[in-house]
Amino acid sequence: MKWLAIIGCALAWAVAPAYAQELPSVDYDGKRPVALHCQDLTVTIDSAPASDGNNHVPVIKGRYRDREIFSLKIDDAEAAEPIAKARVIWLDRAAAFPQVVISAYTFGAHCCTVTRIATMSAPDKWSVVEGTMLDGDVGYGFADLGHDGAQELISYDNNFLYAFAPYAASFAPTRIERLVGTEIKDVTADPKYRDFLRGRVRQMEDAARKEADLWHSNGFLGGWVAAKSLVGEGDEAWRRMLQSYDRKSDWAMQACSINVVMDKCPQDKLRDLTFPQALKKLLAENGYPVPKNAP
Repeated sequence: MKWLAIIGCALAWAVAPAYAQELPSVDYDGKRPVALHCQDLTVTIDSAPASDGNNHVPVIKGRYRDREIFSLKIDDAEAAEPIAKARVIWLDRAAAFPQVVISAYTFGAHCCTVTRIATMSAPDKWSVVEGTMLDGDVGYGFADLGHDGAQELISYDNNFLYAFAPYAASFAPTRIERLVGTEIKDVTADPKYRDFLRGRVRQMEDAARKEADLWHSNGFLGGWVAAKSLVGEGDEAWRRMLQSYDRKSDWAMQACSINVVMDKCPQDKLRDLTFPQALKKLLAENGYPVPKNAP
């Protein structure tokens, strides 16, 4: 069996800080095993038969100083030729070694990327942290927004997909997270990320300038109001939304009048919501600042 080996940071580490280097990554296409090496770390990706006996699932193993530190079989990513990726990246500078981010694609309509993060949580101890399952085949983006040598995890809030419109017409606000020890913490509300989030709002508004009908699309307006609320501009966004939202939309927006999850709500306890009511509910339930002028 032939392995594709990628050598990343073993030699350069001694002469430059690790966060200033291009740390290694490796992509697995389900055809042949791959490996990456970074100093004393080796990560391999191969596959194993799935439970149905026809497909395969990715298997990712990590060794550090000749000791196995993790072995992951990602059953959600079952396919004839599963797709996975591993990358070495600094997410938490308090750790003694950069983290290993592992992602795998689940295939299926509008779905999904599974993420696991292996981190040295103590001397001679590694832990695996579970990330959010995200829509699409990309998963988290990474950028050092704080300019401190640690990359933030950047994603979109998947709660907004299908909430007010079909998938193709849905827009979602950005979320920012950080790895702290063995926890992934949502830091979107930290003021130091305001400029970055304003840039994301501008991107949404640029799209609406090119396609003016978006200002009458509930799928766009829901994501835009949420994104504006994150930069302290929710009140003005709410006023504009009230003037232009689609009052004739037949997209189902409901709430349950008793305290149970929606898929277990009795039919006679469901009540229809207007778009503003549904948007306010989604904002409140997911920790967004609710505009003061929202009824």
